[in-house]
Amino acid sequence: MKTVHHLVAAAALLTATTLVSAGARADEAAPFGISFDGYLAPTWDHSVNNEQTHQPESASRSKVGFATVLTVDELAVGGVVDGMPGLSGEGRLTVGGVVGWQPRIGAHRYQLLGELGAERFTDVGGGALSTPSVSETWLDYVGARLGMTESFSRDSNLVLGAWLFVRKDLSEANVSSTQGGMGFGDATTTPYLVGGYSAGIAFRVGLRFEPSQKRVVETEL
Repeated sequence: MKTVHHLVAAAALLTATTLVSAGARADEAAPFGISFDGYLAPTWDHSVNNEQTHQPESASRSKVGFATVLTVDELAVGGVVDGMPGLSGEGRLTVGGVVGWQPRIGAHRYQLLGELGAERFTDVGGGALSTPSVSETWLDYVGARLGMTESFSRDSNLVLGAWLFVRKDLSEANVSSTQGGMGFGDATTTPYLVGGYSAGIAFRVGLRFEPSQKRVVETEL
């Protein structure tokens, strides 16, 4: 619940930033451009569930990622890579592509993107005294991203932004983890269901490159 409150607060902050920022600029948007972003994403995660307790194995987590988006007029296409290694199991890696709509209003670029990719789950249920049944599980997923980026100066390539995102795995997998045994008592096995959904907000900072656009001023004689 605490993570959900953070997501709501971040979404409110994103909206407020848009409302209080400067108005639209008079110069036209460049016909195309490319951006390179790094991001940190607190995530609400229900993609791995303990089948004995029927609870998510890790209801909230953070991940870091990288995205690149190419825009041609209002069409946006690109790719994302994100994840977080697990020190004793539960590592994640996601590789996906995005495509969608990115209109520009002044300094703001709004993005509505669809996402398709694959997610790797590493050592589910693993730990110091636990042995997972498989080391890697790959699942395809679909998702969506809604967000914005803002340029603070026509002479600067720096952009800041945020994405609200959601992902849904297209299939499921059953894995397990064995604890104990080998002189540490009786061995027990815990089953897990891999495959579900996750959602979060990605806070972005990066660089955008595009051709310079000259301001056109019409004068009546």
